[in-house]
Amino acid sequence: MNPNLLKQLAIVVKQGSLTSACEQLHVTQPTLTRSIQQLEMKVGAPLLKRTRYGVIPTEIGARLSQIGERILAETVRGEEVIRQFHSGYKSEFVVGIDPLWEFATVSNMTDYFMQEKRYAFHFRTGSAAAQISLLQDGELDFLLAPAHLSVSQKSLDRQILFRDRSGIFAGKKSKLIGSKEPVTKEDIARQKWFIAGASAGFLGRQAEVTDANAAQMAFTGSIRSVIHLLNTTDMLVWLPARLALMTQEIAPEQMLRVDDVTSSRRDIALWSSLEHNERPEVLKVQELISNFVKQLDEDSPTFGLEL
Repeated sequence: MNPNLLKQLAIVVKQGSLTSACEQLHVTQPTLTRSIQQLEMKVGAPLLKRTRYGVIPTEIGARLSQIGERILAETVRGEEVIRQFHSGYKSEFVVGIDPLWEFATVSNMTDYFMQEKRYAFHFRTGSAAAQISLLQDGELDFLLAPAHLSVSQKSLDRQILFRDRSGIFAGKKSKLIGSKEPVTKEDIARQKWFIAGASAGFLGRQAEVTDANAAQMAFTGSIRSVIHLLNTTDMLVWLPARLALMTQEIAPEQMLRVDDVTSSRRDIALWSSLEHNERPEVLKVQELISNFVKQLDEDSPTFGLEL
């Protein structure tokens, strides 16, 4: 089967219109129609259905268009690999990063990796739960994410490199901010909550506070929304305290001192696959990333946290 035909089908399905697909492909409509007809003859069934709003795929059309999407993606990837080769890069490494980590360390991280001339890097930001699955499936080379995750770690290597602890943060409109005495559990239990990073097994610890209210809102893989709520409401949230304060978007006084509530560890680790760790290039890049995170740990303020 001609892969170009599958690529064309994928674009038609994505556009939902033969006319729009023709514009993207720079071909005439009769040419594109013949391509679709060739595929339909191969399949022995229609691939597209016409509606008043354009075209939609049949069941087999949808399945084939998904294959076409992957071919398109790999074609673009191949072109980028060629460009990297001509630019002198030895390899590209895909690194997953936690959203809060990315937001808090963006300046240091981009400056550091821009100086690296041997390798190209593709950074993917997302929740730890989703990213750890990508690492296990071989779609990531490394992952910078919470060190303490409720996932199977049999095939993974974990290096804890950045020290952090959890903390309860209050929105700027909270009356609990500025209290000279530690806040009590009873005070905390009456407040409104939201959750950040719950699906990663990372945060969402308000259940540890006696009779705490259920969270009204939850965010996974988002930090801008979390910061917005902390700037505009009186709601509470558990966050990795050091990283949260490193963003400089959250004030130190927003971190509450709470009686009888333990601050648990929220360290950041460099995760990788044990299966690939013996490759020399992987070991070099692993050391490169490790050195950066260790140095950042040494240079960054601790904000009075017991690390």
